[in-house]
Amino acid sequence: MIDRFHLDAIMRIYDARRSDNRHIREERYKEVCRNIPEFEDVSKSVADISGSMLSAIISGSRDAVSDTKNLIRQADEKKIQLLTKHGYPADYLDRIYTCPYCKDTGFTGDARCRCFNRELLNMLYSQSYLKQAVITDNFSNFNIEYYPDDYILPNEMTPRDNIKKILDVSHGFIDNFDNSFENLLIYGPTGVGKTFLSICIAKELLDKDKSVIYLTSSQLFDILEAKVFRQDELNNITSGILSMLKTCDLLIIDDLGTEMINKFTETQLYTYIQQRIMDRLSTIISTNLSFDDINRNYSERIFSRLLGYYRLVKITGEDIRILKKISEQ
Repeated sequence: MIDRFHLDAIMRIYDARRSDNRHIREERYKEVCRNIPEFEDVSKSVADISGSMLSAIISGSRDAVSDTKNLIRQADEKKIQLLTKHGYPADYLDRIYTCPYCKDTGFTGDARCRCFNRELLNMLYSQSYLKQAVITDNFSNFNIEYYPDDYILPNEMTPRDNIKKILDVSHGFIDNFDNSFENLLIYGPTGVGKTFLSICIAKELLDKDKSVIYLTSSQLFDILEAKVFRQDELNNITSGILSMLKTCDLLIIDDLGTEMINKFTETQLYTYIQQRIMDRLSTIISTNLSFDDINRNYSERIFSRLLGYYRLVKITGEDIRILKKISEQ
C-alpha cells in the first residue's frame, strides 16, 4: 500500500530521470555527428530503409522484408564501426537508463523495483526522526569512556570491554550486511546506549544506500492500529512507512515493551518478525526488558523467534544521560 501523494512524487522523479537521459543521448548524437559526418549520413539511410520496410510488409513480399532487414543490420554495423574507429564505445548512443533493471519505469513486471523503494525511503527519511538523529548519533561520537572499567560482569568482562565487543559485533553486522542474514536484539537497562547504537548502525547502512526504517515500538503499533481501526488517521508519511515495513533492508524497532502489550500488538509483532525472517530481511530490536521479561511478557512463538533468529546483544553500564548531566555541572 502506497498513497497517491508519494506515488505521484516518485513517478515525477522517474519522468525527470527519463527526460534527462533522453537529453544526454540527444547531445551525444549531435556530438558524434559533428565529429563523424559520415555517421549522420548512415543514420539517415537507416530511416529511409525503415520506410522501405513498411512498404515491403504492406506488399507481403517476404524477400523484400528479408532484404530490408539485412540492409538495416548492415547500416547498424556500419555505425558501430564508425563509433569505435573514432574512439567511442560501441554502445555510446544506446538508450541510457539510471536503473538497468526497471529501465527507469520503477517496476520490474508487476513488482516495484528496488530503486522505487529506495526513492520512497528517501522521502520518508527526509521527514523522519532518523534524519536528525544520525547527525549526532554515529560511531565517531560513540564514547566508550562512559562505560565503567572498574568491575567485572558475569561474562568476565568489564562494561567497557563488553561495549568494545558489541561495537565489533555491530561493525561485523554492517560489513557483512549484503552477504549474510542477521538480526540483533539489543537489551539492557535504561540509558546505556541501545538507541544510540541502533542509530549508529542505521547511519552506516544509509551511507551504503540501504533502506532503513526506524520506529519506536509505540510508533509502530500506533501506525498498525490506525491501519486496521482508524484509516482516516493515516497521513502521507505513515502510509509510506506501512508500505515498506516488510520490504525495507533494515527495520529498527526501538524500546520494545513500552507499547501496550495485548493480543493485537502480539499478533502484529509476530507477523512482521516472521515475515522478515522468511524474506531474510534484517531487523534490530532494542528493549529495556531483560530476556526473562521478554519471555514472560510475550507469546512463546515470539520468544522462540527472538531466541532462534536474533543475536543477543546485552549492554551493561551506567545511565549515560545522567553521567553527561553530572559532567556538565
